[in-house]
Amino acid sequence: MSYEEDFDDEFEPVKSKTPASKTPTSGKKSTLYFMSTIGPGEKKEKLTVNDANRVSDIKNTLGNLFGLDPDEFHLSSGGVTMDDNDQLRDYNLSNGDDILLIPASTAGCF
Repeated sequence: MSYEEDFDDEFEPVKSKTPASKTPTSGKKSTLYFMSTIGPGEKKEKLTVNDANRVSDIKNTLGNLFGLDPDEFHLSSGGVTMDDNDQLRDYNLSNGDDILLIPASTAGCF
């Protein structure tokens, strides 16, 4: 008894939601709390991050965690909207600080 089946459909490769590793070679690690103000209810995630990481890389990771498109939100600390091209160290963050995810439509201009 043999089982044969032809598949005419082509399948797209599965894309990983885990970002490619871009581990900075320097910097210090801090534990930060990221709070999403987007959508119903407040969601909070605790992450240990390297302050040499770019804001855009952190946004990609948070987009995966919160199920959001990174282009649709900004990160904010102490009332300052973070620029995607900056490193986290540019914002003088301390261990245990809260970072807000705010909708792009309500973020301040750069």
